[in-house]
Amino acid sequence: MNVTFEQKDNLNGTISVNLTAADYAPELDKKISDYRKRANIPGFRPGMAPKSMIEKMFGTSMLLEAVNSAASKGLFDYIDDKKLNILGQPVLNENSKIDELVKGNDYTFTFDIGLAPNFSLKVSDKDVFTRYEVMIDDKMIDEEVDRLRKRFGILNDVEVAGDNDVVYTAMTELNENGEVLEGGVHSASTPVLTSSIKDQPSKSLFIGTKKGAEFNVKLFDLFDNDETEISHALGINKQTVADLGKTFKVVVNEIKRNETAEINQAFFDKVYGEGVVTTEEQMHEKIKAELSTYFGGQADHLFEHEMTDSIVAKQGIDLPDAFLKRWLIDRHPDKFNTDNVEQNYQHEASYLRNHLFEEKLLSENNVKVEEVDIKQAAINYTKNMFGAYGNTGISDEMLASIIEPSMKKEEYRSRMINLAVSNKVREVLKSKVTIETKSVSADDFIKLVQEHNSRHHK
Repeated sequence: MNVTFEQKDNLNGTISVNLTAADYAPELDKKISDYRKRANIPGFRPGMAPKSMIEKMFGTSMLLEAVNSAASKGLFDYIDDKKLNILGQPVLNENSKIDELVKGNDYTFTFDIGLAPNFSLKVSDKDVFTRYEVMIDDKMIDEEVDRLRKRFGILNDVEVAGDNDVVYTAMTELNENGEVLEGGVHSASTPVLTSSIKDQPSKSLFIGTKKGAEFNVKLFDLFDNDETEISHALGINKQTVADLGKTFKVVVNEIKRNETAEINQAFFDKVYGEGVVTTEEQMHEKIKAELSTYFGGQADHLFEHEMTDSIVAKQGIDLPDAFLKRWLIDRHPDKFNTDNVEQNYQHEASYLRNHLFEEKLLSENNVKVEEVDIKQAAINYTKNMFGAYGNTGISDEMLASIIEPSMKKEEYRSRMINLAVSNKVREVLKSKVTIETKSVSADDFIKLVQEHNSRHHK
């Protein structure tokens, strides 16, 4: 076997694998012998069919497997021996494809490869980034208090529906003559929030209505032609909404109004647990701390994204784009084709540039990702998930026991490794760049996040 490498340019090359019959004959003989031992061919005892018959019947497919196996071994042994840093996987050159294989012939297969780029890291204290601190003012705290009072308020029965009440109704589909449609849709309990009704004629039917009232309503006007909302309100499949009649009979069952909770000990206990908060001042302090934690996390996320995106872009990492597009189409035909590869490639290229940068940054700074880092990344990830649902205060020991089964799953573990790598990369970058702090209002910070998300999405 003779394997040669030709470098076309800094990012592309070819590897040619020349096979003689002696290179693939042992593998072919082994395949034939193995099959002969277990073959059950009429007229012969198991394992006793002549080798020549086995070769005549199945030799072509076995020859193909033997040649492919020999070529593949030669290719990847060469890549490993020469320590070639390739991107993706080698792709067989169009000129190397053979219509028919013949035992005893020599074959040459040429593979196109993409090479990882060489680049020098460009990052220093001259790279300046801003980490924002959101100012928590009294207005924000008061707004949060109001939100909590509404959230923990009490639904009371009222006689007449107002502009922010929930009207619980029974709805029945009518035919074109205004009569109950036989076999039509009937919902015994459909809640309607009066403040959410956009169509004024429909809204006027609900505002001022009383329990027991009956009236007809234009269904699609009532729900602003939102098929998803209609399907939820009536408890039907979304796909059937378009076939509904336009008019429904409404019977008002009850009317509820959310009475804002009073600020007292019972309210404190509902929000924070019994005895945790006993004064309005303590509640304000707790809200301020919670808002600071929330916006602090958002500020870290924005700063780290802005820093990483900017530094990676600064590297100017070139890729063998044409080769990688071919490889994506060849390797993932279910996702990539000639029509969409240009559009979808940009995401893949961005991911690859980030990966190459992370590898180089950690390598040049002698930073390794250890098992403890992977487990801590998983703990932090799980802690954030619990926190998003209001479950805080869970110990790291408890979280470690929760994630242990998941860590044995390849996909989950791979995600946690990526998180651990990203954490290490951010730590290294923060130690090298200059970080400035700037105080901003919550409104200004939200605008900054929206602008960043818009750029990042594009």
